[in-house]
Amino acid sequence: MANIIITTHWSDGDVLPFLHIGKYLKKKGHDITIFTHCCYEKRIKEEGINFVPWDNWNECENLFNDLVSCSDIVASNEEIQVFRDKYESASVRIKEYQLLKPYCERKDTILLAKSRSSIAALLIAEKLKIPLIWVYMNPYEYESSKSFNSINREKLCEEANKLRKKMGLKSIESLFSWQCCPKGKIGLWPNWYKSDMVNEPEDINLVGFPLEPLNRRKNLSISITLKDILLENPAPIIISGGSSKKIKKEFYKIAIKSCSNLGRNVIVATKYKELLPDIIPSNVYVFDYIPLHESLAYASLIIHHGGIGTVSNAINAGVPQLVLADCLDRPLNGSIVKKIGLGDYLLPIMWNEENLIKSINNLLSSDYKKKCTRFVEEHKEENTFQNISKIIESVKEDEEYIISYETIKVCSRKINHYVNDKKEKNNNLNSLPKDMKKYLLEKIKKEKILNKVERG
Repeated sequence: MANIIITTHWSDGDVLPFLHIGKYLKKKGHDITIFTHCCYEKRIKEEGINFVPWDNWNECENLFNDLVSCSDIVASNEEIQVFRDKYESASVRIKEYQLLKPYCERKDTILLAKSRSSIAALLIAEKLKIPLIWVYMNPYEYESSKSFNSINREKLCEEANKLRKKMGLKSIESLFSWQCCPKGKIGLWPNWYKSDMVNEPEDINLVGFPLEPLNRRKNLSISITLKDILLENPAPIIISGGSSKKIKKEFYKIAIKSCSNLGRNVIVATKYKELLPDIIPSNVYVFDYIPLHESLAYASLIIHHGGIGTVSNAINAGVPQLVLADCLDRPLNGSIVKKIGLGDYLLPIMWNEENLIKSINNLLSSDYKKKCTRFVEEHKEENTFQNISKIIESVKEDEEYIISYETIKVCSRKINHYVNDKKEKNNNLNSLPKDMKKYLLEKIKKEKILNKVERG
């Protein structure tokens, strides 16, 4: 058994998968401690897992508000830098390092950390010679990290080396090579969940979606009021914009309007009432929160923002999905859902009542439901948690999972070789669909105009 330290940041899609992993590993006999934001304390402690917060409630609330300003598909460099200075600075990472260190002194410690944001885990792993498993949450995460580093290489490298110097570590050639150096890399999605639009690390181990089994008989967290609506015939539609406010303001308005005359109930899940239209149709029921994993077992369709957590839960429940995505990994998830035939994906420029109603009626057909159900049966034996457990066992006695300055240098050489000698997949603007290109170009044009206005 091992002392497993889990570190992650941001919202539900970045935290709940680690909670599910932690629950499974705890049952296997490991000691588990999760480091994340204070708002997740109750949910984590309810599972009997040790919890340490990165922040207090005021800091956590400010973080989630500030995330909204960086959620646009084309956020300005100034907005991104302001956010990074506040939440990703050397002082923040050193604070996280100091929080982690006392929990990592056992000889049997293994780190399980979210990629990109868990710089403190990289520091701890290298300083204390602790094995690290680097976790990618979605297929877009590696590519976006690589792109961000290529655009800001010099600045990011300078920041990383200032931090490393403070920690008594040698200088590196790039932040990206440091982030890619862990031998243990896992991706929390299955092999069939792919897109030609992004590259994935060749050494990443795809373990599957970290979802708990769906059991319609054990719906203990569904309230009586919610269950009465879920059990009505025809089955209701669920609308969810995720756990944060990182969503276009038109999302709920157009989704609710398009469902107002379909002859079935609609369940809207959001605690951000300011995002809802002023008038709510009589067939629409609004909840601050619903247990999505359980509720989907009764739904006919889900309309959502494109987060991979929602996507994977809908696939697992055999429920068709309409993805209205506009930022982060969400457009990629929407395109994958549409490609594998389990739903539809509409870009913001296509968000109008006519398009949504047409898509909804198609997705509500019995043939589409059968297709989704059949897909679940064909892919139900992914054994995600068993796969992760086997990796944990292999890491315990293998010194190759220890990060050193030499492993970072080796990774840097591999990355340079890959860039110089291997033809990468074409994932530039020309490879995108016409509607995506039009949307991106409109956003870029708007951003340039705003920048000119701000400069006077």
